[in-house]
Amino acid sequence: MHVRVSPGSVALDEPDDCTSFKVMLSTAAKDSLPRLLESTAAGKLEGQEVMVSVSWIKSECAGRIGMGWNYRFANMLVYAAGKGWLSNDGSHLRAHIETF
Repeated sequence: MHVRVSPGSVALDEPDDCTSFKVMLSTAAKDSLPRLLESTAAGKLEGQEVMVSVSWIKSECAGRIGMGWNYRFANMLVYAAGKGWLSNDGSHLRAHIETF
């Protein structure tokens, strides 16, 4: 799954894929990234990475995921925690940024 940030929007693409996670940032939206993340409650910029809200991910997945997603997503969070990519309170998942 990945978070796609374009001018004026933040969306979750490929929500059923729990094997990878990143933020895809449009070069046209680069300057407005912090504001877009905040206004959509998707997360926050932290250095050169984005801390994406786990609650936002779950809400964006509603009605768009297959059976077993909760289990796969929980495993994704456990893996991320082991790598230091999950906030201490488990509320945000760290994602690197790729531009397009």
